[in-house]
Amino acid sequence: MRRNPHTRSSAARRARLMGEMPVLAASLIIIALLTGCAATATTGGSAAPTRSQAATTGTPAAARIFISRHYGYTEALPAGWTGGQATQRWDGTGAPGDEDSTVDLFQGPGGVEAWAIAAPTSENLAAYTRTTIRASAAAHPCPATPQTDQAITIGGAPAQLLSMQCPAGSGFLVELAVTVHDGTAFVFASQNPSGTGSQGADRAAFRTFLASIRF
Repeated sequence: MRRNPHTRSSAARRARLMGEMPVLAASLIIIALLTGCAATATTGGSAAPTRSQAATTGTPAAARIFISRHYGYTEALPAGWTGGQATQRWDGTGAPGDEDSTVDLFQGPGGVEAWAIAAPTSENLAAYTRTTIRASAAAHPCPATPQTDQAITIGGAPAQLLSMQCPAGSGFLVELAVTVHDGTAFVFASQNPSGTGSQGADRAAFRTFLASIRF
C-alpha cells in the first residue's frame, strides 16, 4: 500500500519539531532567568530613589514666600498665616485699614490679621512714626498717643512698634509697626477683628510675622 507523500512530509516535520522542543524549552528557561536577573537589578537600582524620597518627605517643607507686588517686601509666611495682594498701590495719604484695596492683607492663627502698606518718603523714622500716629487718629477711633512705643527691627532696619486701644479704653488692641528703608516708609498693622482672641497670643503671632519680613 503506497503512503501519501503529504503524510510522510508531515511526519518529518513533527519529528523535527519534537527534536527542537528541548532546545526551545532550554532557551525559554535561559530567557526567564535573564529576565529575572534584570528585574532584580532594576529593583536594586530603584532602592536609592525610594530612600531619597523618604528623606525628602521627612524634611520640613520650604517656607511659603509672599512677595508684595506693589510694595516690594517679602514675607516668609509663618505657620498658620496666609496672604493676599493689594489690588492697587497706596498713594501715601490717610491710614488704610484691613478692608481697603491698597493693603496686602494677611490672616493669621486665632483670627488675628495683619496688613501692609508702603510709600516713598523723605522723612526719617521718628518723623514718619509721628505722621502714622496722626493719620491713624484722624482716620480711626484711635488715641493720639499710643499706649506703648517700642524700638525693634524689621528686616534688619530700625523700626517702631506701637500698640493702642481703638477706641481708647475699649480693650480692642491695634498694633502698628513702622520702618523706613531706602526712602520708602512701610507700615505693618495688626488686630483681631473678632475682639475675642487672646491679646498675648495675637501679639506673639504679629511679632513672628514681623520677624519674617525682608526688604
